Amino acid sequence: QLGYVIGEDNLKATIKKYYNDFAFKHPTPIDFIRTAEKITDFELDWYLIDFAQTTNTIDYGVKAVSGNKVTLERIGLMPMPIDLTITYTDGTTEDYYIPLRMMRGKKPTTATTLSDWAWAYPTYTFEASKAIKSVQIDPKEWMADINKVNNKFELN
Repeated sequence: QLGYVIGEDNLKATIKKYYNDFAFKHPTPIDFIRTAEKITDFELDWYLIDFAQTTNTIDYGVKAVSGNKVTLERIGLMPMPIDLTITYTDGTTEDYYIPLRMMRGKKPTTATTLSDWAWAYPTYTFEASKAIKSVQIDPKEWMADINKVNNKFELN
């Protein structure tokens, strides 16, 4: 799950540094998060608290699509950055990344990066560049979303 948040390469670098720094010692979960923060320059306290110390769930959905406007909603209580793919009516696709404001950073990606999503707002709306055929949240299925049924929206 952390790889989805910080990116796979950053996760690998975090694990390597964590091992080198804490081998044969008695680290705590906060030591791992602090190592990830050093590697990424992200703020990750929210991740440790929500993922390990609460029963908050991850659930995002595509709420509405109209023309080239997309509205997403956070249904679960755990905030996450969002990866999504849009297929346009002309058959082309485009990947988008929506950083989470509380991370104070964004993972390395080739996707189009949109403005960050503040955790206090349950919905997020943006406009794509063309008319939309379908929207898929987390197309690689790396996020621990508890209800993937609402992650895809297709227009007929």
